[in-house]
Amino acid sequence: MDLERRADRRSWYSPHRALIALGTILIAIAVAGALLGVSNATHAMQDTSTLSSRYLVLQPPARQLRSDIATFQSLADTVFGGAPATNAFTASGVQASDATDRTFASLEQLLHRTGNVDLAPGLATSMAVYVSARASLADFVIAGASDAQKAAIVFAERKADATLDAAIATSQALVTSRLEAKTAEAQASANTARVELLLSLLVGGLLGIGCTTLFAWKAIRVEREDDRTRELQSRITRRNEFEGRLQRALEMSKSESSVFGIVSEALVDAAPDVRSELLLADSSRAHFRQVLVSSDPSDGGGCGVVSPDDCPAAAHGQTMVFPMSTAIDACPNLRGRGCSAVCIPVSIGGNSVGVFHVTASDGSPPTEEVRRDVEVVGRRASERLAMLRAFEVSQSEANSDSLTGLMTRRSLEKSIRDLQDSGELYSIAYGDLDHFKQLNDVFGHDAGDRALRAFSQVLRDSLRPADVPCRFGGEEFVIVLPSCQADEAVQVLERVRLRLAERLATGQLPVFTVSFGIASSDQGSEFQEIVDLADQALLRAKGGGRDQIVVATEENGLTVGQLSG
Repeated sequence: MDLERRADRRSWYSPHRALIALGTILIAIAVAGALLGVSNATHAMQDTSTLSSRYLVLQPPARQLRSDIATFQSLADTVFGGAPATNAFTASGVQASDATDRTFASLEQLLHRTGNVDLAPGLATSMAVYVSARASLADFVIAGASDAQKAAIVFAERKADATLDAAIATSQALVTSRLEAKTAEAQASANTARVELLLSLLVGGLLGIGCTTLFAWKAIRVEREDDRTRELQSRITRRNEFEGRLQRALEMSKSESSVFGIVSEALVDAAPDVRSELLLADSSRAHFRQVLVSSDPSDGGGCGVVSPDDCPAAAHGQTMVFPMSTAIDACPNLRGRGCSAVCIPVSIGGNSVGVFHVTASDGSPPTEEVRRDVEVVGRRASERLAMLRAFEVSQSEANSDSLTGLMTRRSLEKSIRDLQDSGELYSIAYGDLDHFKQLNDVFGHDAGDRALRAFSQVLRDSLRPADVPCRFGGEEFVIVLPSCQADEAVQVLERVRLRLAERLATGQLPVFTVSFGIASSDQGSEFQEIVDLADQALLRAKGGGRDQIVVATEENGLTVGQLSG
């Protein structure tokens, strides 16, 4: 689920959605272009107003400057007429002079803006001359100035005043002319912008619709492919999680029966709506047996294949799908059953040892998803069965005598505990090859080893399936015979001695005999105690001439059977 949510979040950045977004953006551009055109036209009109404000803003300081100059000039003319320059009069002059300077500074700042530099030609020069002439008025009020000097000062000041006023008037005229020209230009630009941008609305709209249609078509294809990719990824993730859970469950199984139970549950998850079964070969690998089935085993729908060689999937070692039971290339074991099937082999060490059969209605075989899931079950089950069997073999080898293949003394002592705990009666036979040292000395140790192996094989061939033979050490053997009285044990051992004689009659080995001592579990409470009783009976058999069987009794020894060597 987390993966799917992350995929959904990432899908907003995927290429196909980018295509859709691009088409949407194109339409938005077209609409925005049209709106921008109208907006630009509106802005053009606004620019006309702004333009007017830009140039009109020059008029107030220009008028104020002329007014301030006129005010100062009025005061100057009063002084020129002979009025006394009192302190109050002088303060008014200074105030008018400062006002003129401030107004000019404001006007000059506006004239320095881009496009306004050429609107006041000579204004700065005229203002400088005027300021200089205005500064010379100080000499006018100085008592020591001559009349000629005063006349020159008055003339220069009035001339500078007139020149500055003319420069300001010229600037005002240029501003008015520029304002009219820019206003007409802005109006023409606004009209042109309105027409051009309305045209862009039409072109942009058609382009956006066309691109969006094309991109949307491609986007649908890409989105479907992306959906298929996400679905495949989801299936792979689900199968990996399923395989991980199955693997962890199988790792906790310690026997093949527990493996079959887990596999049965896994088949229900992997193929919930179809019938599944597992056939495994026996130890000879000549016959199949059904070890599990996911549906009612009494429905009679199982595969009737008998041998692994008769199963095409097991014989070829590969998964095979049969869509119809009536097809010419259908599995012979499927004909007449009226169903389709997927057959998945189970291999151990490269050899097919079983097969999974998954059947469904005829003409509708199990899906690819089911097939892959069952293959996961088959692969993991094969690995676990192989491991368990390898462990069983290694365990058997560890518990077996390397020369004879029989149990060792230690492994026998471990295995006898369950028999003792059950309280079942059993007998123990303690056997020893007669004159074995002499056989080794005369014929060599190789002959001794072959004699031990031959006797071990005779034991395996002669004893009952439940009997447990063990090489107890050297040429000594102990045999555990469950559910066997002492007299019955004598009969079993007589059969062993008889078959040993038949085996040695072939002449492939030197002739040797065996002696046995027998004790019963009702003669002692501990296994070692019973073994000791059987050993004592064996010693009496040896002392009585060998090649005989002696049963331990409460009277400490009664020979029950004897055959001469």
